[in-house]
Amino acid sequence: MRNANELRVAAWEALVRALGPGDAIRYRALYEPGTGDYASERDALFRHVSLDDWVEAARHRESHREP
Repeated sequence: MRNANELRVAAWEALVRALGPGDAIRYRALYEPGTGDYASERDALFRHVSLDDWVEAARHRESHREP
């Protein structure tokens, strides 16, 4: 009988063989919630950015976009 880590490794290898590396990663991401508090981190990161700043940045980006 495999221990938990051996089972995890075998399962990952089976997923990669069956789906390929890219789809295996995408599948795994469906079931891993991640860590941290995104809402708090987002609020802290953008605390000093106003809606007007976002609109200005979007307009600037749009006007400098290549066709």
